[in-house]
Amino acid sequence: MLRLIITADDCGLSEGINRSIYDLHQRGYITAASVMTNFPAHNHALELLRTCPELDLGIHLALTDGHPVTGFRRHHPHLLNEDFSFRSNISLYIRSHFFSADAIDWIRRELDAQMRRFTAAGLRPRHISSHHHFHAIPLLRRIVHELAQQYQVDWVRGHDFRAGLSPRNPLQRAQRRPEHCAFAMPDYMTAIQSHVKRPLEEFCARVAGLEGAVEIIAHPSPPRDPDFPGDMRYGPRQRYLETQYLIRAVDRLRELGIAT
Repeated sequence: MLRLIITADDCGLSEGINRSIYDLHQRGYITAASVMTNFPAHNHALELLRTCPELDLGIHLALTDGHPVTGFRRHHPHLLNEDFSFRSNISLYIRSHFFSADAIDWIRRELDAQMRRFTAAGLRPRHISSHHHFHAIPLLRRIVHELAQQYQVDWVRGHDFRAGLSPRNPLQRAQRRPEHCAFAMPDYMTAIQSHVKRPLEEFCARVAGLEGAVEIIAHPSPPRDPDFPGDMRYGPRQRYLETQYLIRAVDRLRELGIAT
């Protein structure tokens, strides 16, 4: 049986994004939202979305955009730029092969601090995802899974790229959940971002042909967002195009008899 989880990533980037996600959830197009607690608008996100009892509210851990929340007492040049912002996702993937024990400890403390920002609002994160999918890196995945156990989340986003419903994934297979984990993992995942320039019917047919839990990932945004962080590489216009594609896709999947 096919079950859809429709997740809005990057919640907390701006108040405009938060309101867009709230509106989409109220209209039935979003079932889950992942909050980035290392951006100033995360407090607005948690206060706004805590009023939605049916929304699966979780955390979007970040190591590749924004600034760390643990302070700048120790500057790790292989993790942070000179202005103490996080380095890019490409840099993280490359440098992860050379992390020192000190860097790994710093990352663990930073991600735990991001988790605690969420729980400080009196909320329990129901799921964990990672910005730019950094928990595909085995070393960082272990930390994420440890935090999932510690904070008793219900599920964690799959890490295996072969479980991704990408137009260029010839080796597709269901996500395999690690043994001895109390949390669940969706069987498949797919990002609207990778399909938005492809035919809608193709995307919906591929989703409809799957079995199990499928997470559809989107980055909602209003068409214009004056509070959007200026250093983000994926801007409001592209995110708004995703939003419109998502709405059409969900409507079509409902026509095919697939519940959300």
